Amino acid sequence: MVALTVILLIAGFILLDLGIRYVLKPQTAEALSAASARIANAADELLSDFLMPLGYFFHPGHTWARIQERGEILVGADDFAQKTLGSIDNIALPEVGQEISYNSPAFQLFQGGKQATFMAPVSGTVVEVNQDLVESPQMMNEQPYGTGWVMKIKPTSAAEEIKSLFIADPAVLWLKKEIHSFRDFLSEIAGQKSELGMTLADGGVPVSGVMQSFGAGEWEEFQERFLSVKAE
Repeated sequence: MVALTVILLIAGFILLDLGIRYVLKPQTAEALSAASARIANAADELLSDFLMPLGYFFHPGHTWARIQERGEILVGADDFAQKTLGSIDNIALPEVGQEISYNSPAFQLFQGGKQATFMAPVSGTVVEVNQDLVESPQMMNEQPYGTGWVMKIKPTSAAEEIKSLFIADPAVLWLKKEIHSFRDFLSEIAGQKSELGMTLADGGVPVSGVMQSFGAGEWEEFQERFLSVKAE
């Protein structure tokens, strides 16, 4: 009965999502590669380089949730997170059977000696994790909304918690703000990276994986500003 309620609720949001006229790119590895290869000259233009597939709900900490046929929820890191962080070396997955709380740490990504912790978009019990990511973490970079999923959760309060996530027009507006905020974040540390300062000076945005050149201190600041944000 709970699963049916959640599915009906999500169906309503998805219908809204399908009705918007904003052009979203298809969920394919080719689209991901093409998008990451381009550099936009302004935040509004860069928006088209970040994938936001239909039917996905976005947490302000840059995780996503997607309802499954049986009412379970698939969870992963969004395209903004994987593109800005760059190549992932390793991932720490939760245990199957572990209880996950909404707005609490759910999984971690690692790059060298740096790490990024992601929040759970819904509460529930972990019923499956993507073990393939342990052997091939690059799948998250290649298909963050496909084979790069992280875990599957049997939700306990999804009907309420999903209302705080972004979808359709609100998701587009939120991502646009995040892009502007990220450019501001980079501007603050541009003096440490001459090539970054030149890119920002002409109105451009750095290439995919810009966080790879930064140290643990910048990663901690990125974590605080973009990944530790809780849904209301």
